[in-house]
Amino acid sequence: MKDPGGNWIYDPPAYEPIVAEDGTVHNLDQYLEMSAADVVKNIEMDVIDALFSEKFGVLVTETQMEELFSVIP
Repeated sequence: MKDPGGNWIYDPPAYEPIVAEDGTVHNLDQYLEMSAADVVKNIEMDVIDALFSEKFGVLVTETQMEELFSVIP
């Protein structure tokens, strides 16, 4: 976080950043690019498969979340 003057409040950690197996250091921008158009229409078997096979899983609405968790094997 930065203070009102734009300066960092704390120094960064002394350790190296966490890096994924594919070399990704961060992916927040990819999550921020998700939109309502990316929300699945229905919770079906292909959505359950994508939950485990897609890099970012699947995007569901708050009301779909209970249904999704109830059908995960």
